[in-house]
Order: sequence, then C-alpha cells, then structure tokens
Amino acid sequence: MNIQINSELKNVPDGTTVQEFVLNILQLDPAGKAIAINETIVPNHRWETTLLQENDRMLVIKACSGG
Repeated sequence: MNIQINSELKNVPDGTTVQEFVLNILQLDPAGKAIAINETIVPNHRWETTLLQENDRMLVIKACSGG
C-alpha cells in the first residue's frame, strides 16, 4: 500500500503499524518524535496498535531545543 510521509510517497506492507514504520522502515529513534496521520497526532502509546492505511498522510516531527 502507498502512504505519504512528509510529502514523499512510500510503499509499505499491509498491516504495518506506526511503530514498525518508524523503527524498521524509517529506521528512526522514536525519542523526541511526534507523528501525525491525516493531520491528527497519534500518541506514542498508540504507535504499536495504530495500523497504517492506504493513502494515509504521515508527518514526522522531530523535537529540537534552542531559542
């Protein structure tokens, strides 16, 4: 299935969770990251159970410090 991640199209297997996508496909450390799917924030505790769907639009936001 196809999803859009930060304006880039990616093909992922059916049944992929947000957590699997972040860890295995994007290979990101989840610390300091926020995920929005279709303009709705997905809380970190729901990443493991939230399945991605065809044509989802995902935004990955990385926290940074500074002023």
